[in-house]
Order: sequence, then C-alpha cells, then structure tokens
Amino acid sequence: MLKRKTLKKVMMILFGVILLFMVTVNSAGNFLVIDEKTVKSDVIIVLSGGEGRLEKGVKLYKEGFASYLLLSNGSVEQLYERAQKLGVPKDSIIMEVKSMSTLENARFSKEVMLKHKFQSAIVVSSNFHMRRVKVLFDQAFRNSDIKLTYVSGENEAYTPKKWWSEKWNRDTTFTEYIKLVGNLFGFHGEDSKEYLKKLNLQ
Repeated sequence: MLKRKTLKKVMMILFGVILLFMVTVNSAGNFLVIDEKTVKSDVIIVLSGGEGRLEKGVKLYKEGFASYLLLSNGSVEQLYERAQKLGVPKDSIIMEVKSMSTLENARFSKEVMLKHKFQSAIVVSSNFHMRRVKVLFDQAFRNSDIKLTYVSGENEAYTPKKWWSEKWNRDTTFTEYIKLVGNLFGFHGEDSKEYLKKLNLQ
C-alpha cells in the first residue's frame, strides 16, 4: 500500500504527464502553421501544390505588397494561366519551372531572386506546409541578405486547433511531421514521397 505522501506525488506526476500530453497534442497543429504580418517586398513567391496558395499570392499582389509574382514550379496546375485570369499581368509573372520538392522551391527561388536582384520576398504556401517551408527557405537563404516573410494561403481546409477531428487533417499533420524529420535526414522530393507511400501516408 502506498503511503499518502507517495500516492500524492505519483498522482501529481501522472497529472503533469497527462497535462503535458494534452498541451502537446493541442499544439501539434498550431506548430505547423506560420502566418507572419505581411510587409511590402520585391516579390511574392507562390509554391505550387495546394488550393488557396495562388489566390493568396494574387491578393497580396493586388494589395500592392509586391510588384512581381514568382511561381515556383509554375508550369503545373495551370498556375501561369490562372494568375493571368485572376488579374496579374504577364510582365509581373516570373516563372520557375525546375522545382520538384520544397527544398528545390527554396533553392531555385533564390537563384531567380539573385538574378533579378530582389532583396525581399513574401513566401506563400498552405498553412500546414509553412513550418517546413520556413525551415528549408531559411536554410537555403542563410548566407544571403534577402529578407523573407512567410504567409499562409487562402481558404485553408486544414484546421490546426482541431487537427485530430477529421481523417484528412490527421493524415496531413502526421505527414508533415514525418516530412520535417525526413528533411532533416536528407529525404526530399520523390524520395520522400516513395517513403511515405510505404508508410501508407501518401
């Protein structure tokens, strides 16, 4: 039989563990999302691969936050044509068509920015994708003086505060965390996707 003081300590530790678990679970979705205050920049970088990204980029362009829209992996999803239909002039659209992963989005976007002598950019992607975007873009731009601001896309289906409530949200959360860890160990692009398929997560 445990003594009263010992039992009290055990109960307090158990309560602390449960509380820590609940806080961690509740924060798991929020941690993935980065949505910084928008500041005027030279260019808006829109990453392909999700709904609402282009719409947000165009909205920021129309609001005067930048004079150019850089479409990273822009040859997919009819991004070029859609941007024009949404009201962005051809002369304001810059295409980057080599990217096959988020890391390459960062590296090739940096090449384009250096070519055009841009000093600042707003980076737009899906809200759940932004933590990984920031990690990889900060890494790629580390030795430059280019200022980056990270902004989440429009009409997000992902709900970070209740990420566990629907299957798509759960799968998205688990996938992003796996990709975050995988990126740290050098898994990117197709290698990352193949590994996720083996885990039945993509």
